[in-house]
Amino acid sequence: MPISSDTAQNLLGEMFHIGRALRIALAFSDAGQLPPGGLGVLTTLDVAGPCRQVDLAADLRITQSAMSRHITELVGAGYISRQADPSDGRAALVQLTGEGRDLLYRAREIHTRHLQETLNDWSEDDAEQAFLAVRRLRNSLNSRARCAPADENPQVSKERTDV
Repeated sequence: MPISSDTAQNLLGEMFHIGRALRIALAFSDAGQLPPGGLGVLTTLDVAGPCRQVDLAADLRITQSAMSRHITELVGAGYISRQADPSDGRAALVQLTGEGRDLLYRAREIHTRHLQETLNDWSEDDAEQAFLAVRRLRNSLNSRARCAPADENPQVSKERTDV
């Protein structure tokens, strides 16, 4: 049985508020000139390894023009590098640099510590149950995105469960 409209609207509202709260609570002061979404690009590259810009955009479900801006800014900051794709000289592969990996790991440590402090009154079981519910929600959203008509979701790719 599908969920009610009220429940769906309440859940959407909470997800919006969670997104805003996360951006505020997990602000990373050591990110320098990192563009919004830059840590997402670095995280995806850390998992995927060297990849084409088009594949990276699909994984992140963003447009090619948005990805181009991210790549340009991240290359300029020294956090990623671009090199010719050995299998297709017309394409380029992007990958993390040592500086980008260091920045990403510092951000992860700070974010982890901050979330632990924020949830200090939660039990391990409460946090695990929240993780499972959020992962299930993400998987459902990703499943819906893969089934959407092309004009509704032009950026569809394989799901990442380890990001």
